[in-house]
Amino acid sequence: MVGQAASFLGVIAYTQLVAQSVLGSYFLLIAVLQITTSVGSNGVSTDLTRRISKSEIPAEELTTAVVFTLSVTSFIVVLAVLTESVLSTYIGNGFGRWLALLLPVTIFAQLARSVLQGEQKNTRAAALVAIKRVGTYTVGSGAVLAGLEPVVALVGGLLIAHLLVIGGGIAMMDVSPAGRPTAGDLRRLAGRAANLTAASLGNLGQEWIDTLLIGAFLTPDAVALYEVAWRLSAVGLLVTNPIVSVLYPRFAEAVQAENHDGIRAYVQKALFYLSAPMIALFVGAVALGPELVTVLYGAAYADAYVPLLVLLAGRLPYSFARITTVVSYSYDRDRGVTSASVAAGLLNAVVNALLIPIVGIVGAAVGCLLSFTVLALLLFRQVADRVRYPSVTEFAPSVFAAGVMLVAVRLVADRLPATLPSLLASVALGGALFATVFVLVSPGVKSDVSSLIYGSS
Repeated sequence: MVGQAASFLGVIAYTQLVAQSVLGSYFLLIAVLQITTSVGSNGVSTDLTRRISKSEIPAEELTTAVVFTLSVTSFIVVLAVLTESVLSTYIGNGFGRWLALLLPVTIFAQLARSVLQGEQKNTRAAALVAIKRVGTYTVGSGAVLAGLEPVVALVGGLLIAHLLVIGGGIAMMDVSPAGRPTAGDLRRLAGRAANLTAASLGNLGQEWIDTLLIGAFLTPDAVALYEVAWRLSAVGLLVTNPIVSVLYPRFAEAVQAENHDGIRAYVQKALFYLSAPMIALFVGAVALGPELVTVLYGAAYADAYVPLLVLLAGRLPYSFARITTVVSYSYDRDRGVTSASVAAGLLNAVVNALLIPIVGIVGAAVGCLLSFTVLALLLFRQVADRVRYPSVTEFAPSVFAAGVMLVAVRLVADRLPATLPSLLASVALGGALFATVFVLVSPGVKSDVSSLIYGSS
């Protein structure tokens, strides 16, 4: 949650400190980094996380992963150097020349986190992610305020943040490389990583493909608008991520105990409680109108409002997909997750390519909404023998509470000036009103709240 909040506040700071076109080029740099490092290292990192805790020779597993990653990284860096002129033209504002430097530190920062996760030090790995995000925006913003050239300042924030992750990961991990991998070890690792890489590319298709295509068809300014909308819509992940992290071990325990009724109950509870804040966020954005974007980011970002609404609508099926992904992994249905992720990612890319030239960044948001919905449906289908689809009536309490909030917040917002304190007051009012009405109209929620407060069953 700390990392997510840091990203949210950091982007607000960047919109105030650097020009919109510079910020758009920065996000294009991030998109290229994410796509490239995913192809080069996501599969290896995921495989290492899975194997290092189960292997009798974790040090040798780490050595194989490091040697393989070094080879792939060297190839990618050479390719980046050879294509620097093309990449610099595409990214713009001088960011492209930094790619070869950022690629290795980004890849090995990811590898360091994967080792900690494999050692079941998930809290420390999450802390490193938070440190990276806080460090990125703190160093970047501070450097701009100190008078450093914006491109150098923003790249410096990225570089220092990744170096902190690498150093922290090495300091906290127990295992260290040992031995020498054989050609057979490297071939087997490449084979295992291939399927995992395909799954990660499907997931990347939900955001960074959007960014790349907006950069190809439109301008860096449009990229900045879309990324502002995307990150504001991601506020809902402050709810999704904790719920998923809490439920995953319960799913795994229930699967191991063959407690299928328990799995079904956990899924229904998770879907119910995830849908409520997502519906509230969408309706809250409707209630607060374009002022929500302009007050936070400035009038130059007003056009981010419509894609924001579309992306917020997409967060509901996305949240459902997060839950069904956990269930699928618990039942070892990894291949189904890969197929669903790739299909949804390809759909998103196709819709983006068709709609962005016609309707701009709204087309990218529509592509995300459609792909999130297809992803959720495909994942539900593959675990349909274990869970059931949520019924429309289950959303009734959330929708009613959101409707009450919409009317009240809009009436108040119309009478207040469009300032940050007024916006925060409206958000606080809306949140409190939604939560109160939601508890009052839903017997199940009322019972759960009573159990939480009084410990009753």
